[in-house]
Amino acid sequence: MILVALAMGALTRLRHEASEETPAAQKATAGESPLGELSLPGRIQAQHVVPVGAPVTGTIDSFLVDIGQDVSEGQLLARIASHGLESAREEAVRAAQNAQEKVNSIEGRIIAARLEASRARADASRSRDQFERAEKTYLRQQMLNREGATPRLVYEKAEREFETARAEFKSLDELARQAESRAGDLVRDLDAARRALEEQNAELESATAQSAGAEIRSPVSGILVARKGEPGKLIGPEDAKDLLEIAADLSQLAVIIHVEPPALQRIRPGQDALVIVADLNGVIPATVKEIKGSDVTLSFVSPSPVIRPGMTAQVRLKLE
Repeated sequence: MILVALAMGALTRLRHEASEETPAAQKATAGESPLGELSLPGRIQAQHVVPVGAPVTGTIDSFLVDIGQDVSEGQLLARIASHGLESAREEAVRAAQNAQEKVNSIEGRIIAARLEASRARADASRSRDQFERAEKTYLRQQMLNREGATPRLVYEKAEREFETARAEFKSLDELARQAESRAGDLVRDLDAARRALEEQNAELESATAQSAGAEIRSPVSGILVARKGEPGKLIGPEDAKDLLEIAADLSQLAVIIHVEPPALQRIRPGQDALVIVADLNGVIPATVKEIKGSDVTLSFVSPSPVIRPGMTAQVRLKLE
């Protein structure tokens, strides 16, 4: 009976010790060692991310860069198909073509008008010479007729030739004046048409520039870390603001870990930590930058270009 009583007492003591150890063991959360050190995985991201918006709303025509790919400043990233801008550009092209055709037509008409005016003026000049000769003959015969020194028929013939030459000259001179006037009018029309062409070309240049503005180019060099939508998808004003995101200054990186509340209470901003990246020798010193909810962001200076946003790292942090 004494042995049975001793055995029962030992069993009761063991159960009591086990019950005292259970709450202490429950204090260690996921990733927390008994020594108060936290070890959790996290994802690396850039501290400096530049949003790249679309200059216009429309349909995504194509993405020319994939996530994780290096980009350089000025590189073409995507194209946005804006039906309104393209329609305006096509209309401007048609208007500019019509204006150019009008200029070409007027220039051709001016050449023909000047040639016609030149011929008409040459005919008028020849007629003037004939008229002046006929006038001299007529005036001489008129003087002789008054003196009775020429036959009447000769005088009348000279008079008829004079009247005929004068009428012909007046007619041809008027035709030449009209031809020269038409050429002058066409020159003025050409000046107006050229001004209209310049205006249409300026509108075309503006429409082309706006259409080209539907091309999205990188404002900085870095890595494309995010993009919204797919080719063929319509993007609205909100999506157009930050259609793509580029990580710049890859020497300044951060890693985010998710920490459960018990351990979260023992972390503060400015606290030192270590970051371990697979396939990279050694550890990287880091600092707790901010705490939002259960997410803890740690910043560090990258020692190697091998480390890129999107990679996974292990974070070790001593709890206070």
